[in-house]
Amino acid sequence: MKTFCFTVDDNIRCLKELNEGDFSSIFEHPYLGVYRRLHDKYDLKIQLNLFYEAGDFNLSRFTDKYRGEWAKNADWLKLSFHARAEKSRIYESSDYAEVFDDLSRTNREIIRFASESALARTTTIHYCLATEGGIRAVRECGLIGLLGLYGTPDEPRSSYTSDKSDGDKIRRGEIAIRDGIAYSGVDIVLNSYSKEENLARLEELSWREHINVMIHEQYFYPDYPKYQSDFEEKLDAVFALLAQKGARSMFFEERIGDKEI
Repeated sequence: MKTFCFTVDDNIRCLKELNEGDFSSIFEHPYLGVYRRLHDKYDLKIQLNLFYEAGDFNLSRFTDKYRGEWAKNADWLKLSFHARAEKSRIYESSDYAEVFDDLSRTNREIIRFASESALARTTTIHYCLATEGGIRAVRECGLIGLLGLYGTPDEPRSSYTSDKSDGDKIRRGEIAIRDGIAYSGVDIVLNSYSKEENLARLEELSWREHINVMIHEQYFYPDYPKYQSDFEEKLDAVFALLAQKGARSMFFEERIGDKEI
């Protein structure tokens, strides 16, 4: 294992609470404080994929008073579009216009309140579903890569418009390129397993040159029905093992690099 990518889906609550609270730094929020500590300890790079809205709050209402701090930390903390809102299979049948509108609106707000340097060039679309029109919208909004869920060789699954050959390639840990987008698979959804199970799964992937791991924001909060009290401990154990194996943290866009897409 030489490199790894870490992303977080379903983010919006921390922004709503920052907006409503009296914080002098984004890292005074306990959730973002977790990532600051993990970055300082492991030189971790983190990408937060955002919902545009939740309830009566949306990103257009988020303050720009932290813009300088987002920009200052953009070398290790980036933001990206995830979906307009929490809705099952939201873009499964969406045309170009809906995805383009939601994605471009989110990008504009990220640039406004966090700077262009904080805007990631890759993401995971909610539920990993999109039509050909949706993928064209993703590309035209400036994204170059999508992380998805592709299962295992024994239990394969598909994401976006990827075909079987793409899926086979991705499950081997490679990048598949289709229609101007680079695709890779999330290897472990960390909130789906215990700390011990996550470490065992990492060991099973020790032959890989690169792995992708992710978690969801909501599991951090005590009032969430599936709250995980060991949220930070679980992440710390994963990154400790990756560091022990000499793996370096990187953004997915860095992994894509100069590949011809």
